[in-house]
Amino acid sequence: MASSIKIALANILLGLAALLWAVALIRGLARRPRGAILIPVASYAIISVLSALLSADPRHSVTELADLCTLVLVPMTTSLVDRRRWRRLMIALSIVVVISSIFGLAQHALVADPLQHRMRGLADHYMTFSGWTLVATLLLLGQVFFAPSRRSLVWTLPAALGVATLLLGLTRGAWIGLATGLMLALAIARPRTLILLPLAASLLFFALPRSMMNRAASTIDLDDAASRERIHMIRAGLEMAHDHPILGVGPGLVQLEYRQYRSPDAPPKIPHLHNNVVQIAAERGYAGLLTYLGIIGVFTVHAWRTSRNAPPPARPMIIGCLMAIGGVTTAGFFEYNWGDAEVWIVTLVSLSAPFSPFDPEMA
Repeated sequence: MASSIKIALANILLGLAALLWAVALIRGLARRPRGAILIPVASYAIISVLSALLSADPRHSVTELADLCTLVLVPMTTSLVDRRRWRRLMIALSIVVVISSIFGLAQHALVADPLQHRMRGLADHYMTFSGWTLVATLLLLGQVFFAPSRRSLVWTLPAALGVATLLLGLTRGAWIGLATGLMLALAIARPRTLILLPLAASLLFFALPRSMMNRAASTIDLDDAASRERIHMIRAGLEMAHDHPILGVGPGLVQLEYRQYRSPDAPPKIPHLHNNVVQIAAERGYAGLLTYLGIIGVFTVHAWRTSRNAPPPARPMIIGCLMAIGGVTTAGFFEYNWGDAEVWIVTLVSLSAPFSPFDPEMA
């Protein structure tokens, strides 16, 4: 209930922001949205609508399309983000990270079994909390690592709290996403240091608590119950995509169709398939999956190229977004974070910001 209220409030605020942005565009007070990212995003929306209209239950599927309104963040971000607004966004993000991390760390300290009662922070579910914290923390780490030294200190405390929250949250996908983001930062700043990763992994093995190492090792343990369940979900999702290859079963219908495709020892009910690629392929077909991969691919190529020669004010933003999208996309192989409203909002902003002009003179 609380989650629905928060999402409804966020949608109302987003609608008002979109209305004000449209007025600014008409009056010439905002830049026209541009950027290659707009093409695959628009394609994803079109495929989603077609998938809903041609599904076995169009009435139900169409009601699931309301989330597409959130995609307005993409042209809005490419139109509005500049140096001043990005700094304000990072300040606001820092404040929320600090508050939510303090809540989460307090929850962690007050429970006897942190794995059975994982921290949720200000969210209603620990996966939403870890996904949102992952994206926000990697954006802040981009500022810490690549902003001028004096300015980077501002972001150090919230970023450190975010890292601590992710580590103690015991969410394996978030750990993998955090590691991916950090490796991307190394690949850009000090690519030769990547050869030291085996040494760093060995040091972590001895430095981290045994409980955390056991939790990490369970990711590839086929005897782990959660790992087995995800394998069953992947198989069911791939079978759905095989039977409905072009447009999938339709938005919102994977949960219903799962009953026909699940194996006998799989969980009887699921909210989703815990994997972005498999969920999108099953729900919106290989056409939808192609547009999703197109969004990630267009972003990655653009951000990687521009991170090399971007002006100093823009470089921390671009690399931070690259770290955030790399992290959340990798984590998406273990959790369907593309469909989590709270995570999706910060993800879409991160996907779009590197396509903005980011004029350093507008500080």
